[in-house]
Amino acid sequence: MTDVPGLDSSVPGRFGIAGRLDDGALSLVLSTQPEILHHGVARASVLAYPVDAVAGISVDDDPDVWTLTTDLSLRMRPVPAPDTVTATSTLVRRGRRSVTATFAVVDDLGVSVAAGAIGFAAVPRRDGDPPKPHFPPAVAARMFTGQSTLTEPLREAAGIRVLDRAAGVVEVDVTPELRNPAGTLQGAMVALVAEVAAEELAATRTDAPTVITDLDLRYLAQAPSGPVRTRCRPFGPNADDPIQVELIDTSVDGMVSLGPYHGKDRYPVPSSVDPAAFPVVDVSLEPTDGTPTHSGVSAVRGVLPL
Repeated sequence: MTDVPGLDSSVPGRFGIAGRLDDGALSLVLSTQPEILHHGVARASVLAYPVDAVAGISVDDDPDVWTLTTDLSLRMRPVPAPDTVTATSTLVRRGRRSVTATFAVVDDLGVSVAAGAIGFAAVPRRDGDPPKPHFPPAVAARMFTGQSTLTEPLREAAGIRVLDRAAGVVEVDVTPELRNPAGTLQGAMVALVAEVAAEELAATRTDAPTVITDLDLRYLAQAPSGPVRTRCRPFGPNADDPIQVELIDTSVDGMVSLGPYHGKDRYPVPSSVDPAAFPVVDVSLEPTDGTPTHSGVSAVRGVLPL
């Protein structure tokens, strides 16, 4: 989604990113302050922010349509962080409802640090949506000043809590400092929560420092309420095996319960509920404790083909 620095309290807005316009094309330059590093390496989730912003801003040209990030794949070299890295994007395909772009992140000498692809969905604004900011690349380049920086490590600034390290279960409140202009958990913060969950799990399997280098993100639904909690599924016993991380909005306000499962049957959706606003179908294992929030343990999940 289109993201520009907001208040100084915004966590992504304090990554120390400066904008630059070269022949009309937007570039974002990230200064690698110690607070955004992990074992001396720039976090993959931090790189996801300028990537998401530079690509989204470059294609977001309709003030009445949200440009929402749907997927992001990033491959990063685990090298000591250079003083600065620069993110650029290239439009690959633009349709009526979707956009695909590639991106590159290079160091001060132009050497590749990360690369990948990103996709967006074009979603018309609806009545009741918050106002949509619209910043052409030339304006955005001036708004990214690079002057606002973090004063504490990123994990602490985001308020991520570790609930079960060995299982990769972490949790975060969806505070105003972590939201994007659409009022939901900002995309790079989604990446950060997933990254922390995976690194916590991986760290229990080795004595060596662990750094997440690959991110494959799929944004299935918005998370405006929270707390957001993770569930991990490792694909193998080793620290460097892939890990699938799911993020679940545990707030009852973010769910519509269709009642307890009673076998193969039809489960009617209330007429007041728009399925497009709740595209994820989740069957969870819930304790009989009277608490309506999601337990964080899903038996089956899927996305409606809307």
